[in-house]
Amino acid sequence: MRNISARRSDVSRHVGSVTAFAATTLGVLLSLAFALYCAAHSIDFPVYYRAATQVVHGDYEIYPAAVYGGGAIPPHGFRYAPVFAFLFAPLALLPLDVAAFLFVALKGAAIVYIGDVASRFLGVPRRVTFLVGISILLVAGYAVEEFRYGNFHFLCVALMVLAFESAEAGRVWLPATALALAIAAKLTPLLLLAHFAWRRRMAVCGATVVALSILLLVPALVVGFRENLHLLYGFVRYAIEKIDEGDNYSLRGVLLRTGMSPESASLVWLAAVATSGGVVAAALWRRPIKPAAQFFEFSIVLTAMLLVSPHTQRRYFVILYVPVLALVALLLNHRAPHERLARGALAVTLLAGTILPLVFGGRQLALTYQSLSPYFFATAFLFVVLVVVARRLNARASAIQVTVDRTDVSSRIPRARVASR
Repeated sequence: MRNISARRSDVSRHVGSVTAFAATTLGVLLSLAFALYCAAHSIDFPVYYRAATQVVHGDYEIYPAAVYGGGAIPPHGFRYAPVFAFLFAPLALLPLDVAAFLFVALKGAAIVYIGDVASRFLGVPRRVTFLVGISILLVAGYAVEEFRYGNFHFLCVALMVLAFESAEAGRVWLPATALALAIAAKLTPLLLLAHFAWRRRMAVCGATVVALSILLLVPALVVGFRENLHLLYGFVRYAIEKIDEGDNYSLRGVLLRTGMSPESASLVWLAAVATSGGVVAAALWRRPIKPAAQFFEFSIVLTAMLLVSPHTQRRYFVILYVPVLALVALLLNHRAPHERLARGALAVTLLAGTILPLVFGGRQLALTYQSLSPYFFATAFLFVVLVVVARRLNARASAIQVTVDRTDVSSRIPRARVASR
């Protein structure tokens, strides 16, 4: 009987190994095919490549002439700080298809890196593969669009994760440099800088300001101080112009779709952001102790960027990969607080970003669906759930800490009495 049981166990292990190998191979092949497709059909990366090519050939007019002279400003162009044209320059030495594929591969590595950081902070390092696979599927609609466009946004998310991880490890210049790069690319990571200031990480904040200043000024070494000011002016003007584009799924975009004037929408938006920010700060006033609570607070900051930004496009919602990692890892642990809320938030995120867009696949149906701002409302629900869970995690960690402190004090009392005798 023991031999039969042993053979059955060996067979089941062999079948499991073969199945795992087959699944891994299939996943790698599908990922490779998707990467090749994204590289061949990228929309945003050729813009980066063109700006980098101009810089390599000594042409530094990387922003549209209309930004400086008036007239119709093209909606699609290079919108990052001038330093990024120089950072992309090595890719311009390669053929466009090869450079685009390497860019996609780098973003694929960022998926794994972010998942690894999340697994360590959330206490599930041995289940990182499962955690990454499930989480990326839950935000598949946003991820596919972001990778298909070839945007820099996901690498910006990875930079913020690096800033968070290294800041929690007590480092200064690494998180400062990573966050400065993220701010120079997208501006909205300024919210993470504000969060660091709120948590009194003043050394990181000061170093970030220095690093950002260096990034903004370093192109002057090549183009000269006067030309660099010209480029910075073009960058700021082009970034501000982006705010009033139509595909806006932040709170401000939702208000504009109600028929409000831009001025009224901006006033209501600012008031709502200030009020909600105060409420969330009060709810999370206690500094997180445990790594899981720290990661949840970081996830709240990233999710808030989507909601409070003056302009948020659909593909930017790929940032939800981070809070989804947090909730999935929470469910992998036993006795997860607010388990039903967490499952509901994940389900709503999947429905709004991936399933329902497939259901409303026609152009007219898709436009109707998007006009209802489902991405905003689903993310707002996710945001509330993250705050509730983070508050519960903080309370639980504090209660454990108080119990430990009381136990420590009570254990010292008999010793003190013996010593007095």
